[in-house]
Amino acid sequence: MPDPGIYADSSYHQFERRYIRKFAEKADIDKICEEKFDLYMNFMWGQLTDNVSGVEATQYLESKGVPVLLSPSDYIAKTKLDFQAAAGPGGFRVPGNTTGKYPKIIKYVDGLASIGMDYNSICYNEEQVLKRVDLMRTNEPKREILVQDFIRGIESTAIVVEMGCEVCALAPVDWIFDPTTPVDKAWLTYGNKFEALGEGTIHFQFITDEPRRTNICNSAVAAFKGLGMQGRGAWGRVDMRCEAESGDVYCLELNHMPALFYSKDDKLSDDVIIRETYPGGHEAFIEMLLFTKKCQIEEGKARKTNGSNGITSHNGHTNGVNGHISNGLDDHATNGVNGASAINGYKTNGVNGHAPNGTNQEAIGDFKTRGTTIAEVYDNAADKYDDYQAKMDIRRWQETYFATYDYSGTVLDLACGTGGIGMVIHQANPSAKVSGIDVSPLSLQKPYILKHYTKPISVGYMQNEIMKFKEQSFDHLVCFGALHFLNRTEFMATLSRMFMVARKSIAFDIDDVDQEYIDAIVKHFGEGLRNYNNLVAIQRFGVPNGWRKVIDERRSLFFSPSIHTDVYGQVIRFEKEEIIVNGRS
Repeated sequence: MPDPGIYADSSYHQFERRYIRKFAEKADIDKICEEKFDLYMNFMWGQLTDNVSGVEATQYLESKGVPVLLSPSDYIAKTKLDFQAAAGPGGFRVPGNTTGKYPKIIKYVDGLASIGMDYNSICYNEEQVLKRVDLMRTNEPKREILVQDFIRGIESTAIVVEMGCEVCALAPVDWIFDPTTPVDKAWLTYGNKFEALGEGTIHFQFITDEPRRTNICNSAVAAFKGLGMQGRGAWGRVDMRCEAESGDVYCLELNHMPALFYSKDDKLSDDVIIRETYPGGHEAFIEMLLFTKKCQIEEGKARKTNGSNGITSHNGHTNGVNGHISNGLDDHATNGVNGASAINGYKTNGVNGHAPNGTNQEAIGDFKTRGTTIAEVYDNAADKYDDYQAKMDIRRWQETYFATYDYSGTVLDLACGTGGIGMVIHQANPSAKVSGIDVSPLSLQKPYILKHYTKPISVGYMQNEIMKFKEQSFDHLVCFGALHFLNRTEFMATLSRMFMVARKSIAFDIDDVDQEYIDAIVKHFGEGLRNYNNLVAIQRFGVPNGWRKVIDERRSLFFSPSIHTDVYGQVIRFEKEEIIVNGRS
């Protein structure tokens, strides 16, 4: 059974698992809702023809009005027929059923994990097709059957994840079979998924060749969007085949439940993709899921009835619900039910600047309220901000720093303010093309911005805007004097995406502020300017595969004119290595 708690920081998030039994779904869900978790992660997977909890249980959970992350009921209910119908309008390719073309592959339109599929699912003439269809109907009379052209080529897969209001594909993989395997047997039958993978006779490798890698990622994203899951589905895994003759990518299905959050020793599940390629690993990945839920609620994209996060085992009658409880750093909660289907429940304790009553105020909070306050403060300071920045200790360091490192190429400056960083970059790297993100409209009208920044500049909250940029959009990313406005969930989600967007380097500072300073800021400016100390978070984030940390030093950052104290912190730089672990350069 999946358990996000294995990977979460228990001082920040705590998950509890609950099980939803098929024969007692409503009673079990009523009971877990009485526990008042802050968020419910739905790992239930059963479709209408399955004997485990899923579609109907999730519908009932949604009707309770509790916040739910992952797998809305209509997502679970989608079949391969829905997938086929979405392909044309959605802009992705699926196998057809071409008259007279063989081989064919025969499968049920519903169900997960290739249930009912073996090598005899491949048919080479009409007689074999009819015989196979008859057998499958006899075995499962309630299930519909789909006949498709069998695509000869490479079996591939990609996990798609919603990041803020965008949909992104993670590192795609090919399934590698023994070289002696006949071409029509080089695919994942039910037995291959649960036997050959375990034995190691089938493994996967990360896809590095272009443009195939990009085509696979684009196809996966198109499939997720085409099925109507953007804004509420959270994630999925798209299984594909790349046709050997044409190179075309055919999407086979969208699985609403990737094999994630299993044992740390599991080398077969989708967890390996997160472990080896996702910046910050599972812990940061969890924060991205929570951050995205927050964005969706704020933007009104999440339905009033949210999908549940239940995971089930193939034991016939029970599905699991995992309960996730957090200690107030992220104020999210998930509930899980297992034994039937699983739901994870999650709560927070109101620490680290979160609502003292343990509610979801911070985790499911309001960017606009906080952001508007930040914008107002910096709008008011815009006329004097350049003079203030010029006197700060960090400015002397920045001048030396940007003169030391090569910043030619493209640069994205998060929280660029009035443009002082762009000015300093151009002193040493005049050819650099600097773009920016900031929440203060008046700051973006100042001379340094007009002279040193490429338009358009993104006006908005950096934790939202960074999600909109494609992978490796910029050579360098910098963020000075702003990350202390992000709580831990926002910080780790933003940092993960920064590593995805950057091609060569990332540099930023982190304020080391204590609770006394945080309280003084709130007293002076109000809750909208609450500060956060993310030093522990960056330590737990670690160094992503394919990167190296070249600067991590403590120094004076600035003098706070409002609190009348010096603020110290860390300045950090990461550089991309020539060859990264998953083979891309």
